[in-house]
Amino acid sequence: MAMSTFVLLAASYDSPGAAEADYRAVGDLYRESGLIDTYDAAVINRDDTGKVRIIAKHEQPTRRGAWRGLGIGLAGGALVPLYPGIGLGAGPLLGGAGGAGLGAMAGHVTAGLRRTDLKDLGELLDAGYGGLLVVAASDLADRVERLIRDASGRTRKQLMVDEALVENDIDAVTPNRVLDPDEAYREAEAAVQEAEAEAAEAERAAQRYSTFRSAPDGGDDLVSRLDDLARLRESGALSAAEFETAKARLLGASGG
Repeated sequence: MAMSTFVLLAASYDSPGAAEADYRAVGDLYRESGLIDTYDAAVINRDDTGKVRIIAKHEQPTRRGAWRGLGIGLAGGALVPLYPGIGLGAGPLLGGAGGAGLGAMAGHVTAGLRRTDLKDLGELLDAGYGGLLVVAASDLADRVERLIRDASGRTRKQLMVDEALVENDIDAVTPNRVLDPDEAYREAEAAVQEAEAEAAEAERAAQRYSTFRSAPDGGDDLVSRLDDLARLRESGALSAAEFETAKARLLGASGG
């Protein structure tokens, strides 16, 4: 499983206009860098009734073909589990041919975050009337974050996604299915709940691994840790998903 590591930047604003200003500044950075095809972003508006709408978005246009059919990228995938009834412009985001695919994407995004991350994101965005989410490559995240200037609050999360698996899952559920909004909501919620359960178990496995062995002389190294993980996988102590999650986090922590 080839995991890609991104940085999810989220910001809350007192007004949607302030969120859009930072959104434009981020877009200018990517255009000037010639990297306009390499990020996802979305601006949301929350009204006095609590209704949330996406009012501006940019999805990576060169993302795999199945993703393009959804009309939204990873940033939108992060919003679906937070706001299952979220709208896009005047209509619902979920529904139509892409509803099941968005549910699949939302599940993968949820699985790529820590259990507390979605709670933090929801609380942050609920604190304002405008919000901005940007999914950036790790090497540009610091530059993007410096452009988020007008926010009343912000946070930064690591997001790990297997892009090929997302593509396969979206492609499997979207080609010949047309869902009404209620069915799409249910499928999205089910996908998110399943991913949350998998992520929770993977974190428990990672915690078990972290206490499995300690280096008596502080001489623990990456190779020996990976060997330990492989032995745990072979013994059945870790499932395939748990093994891949723990390995990806170990490699990420080591800078590998």
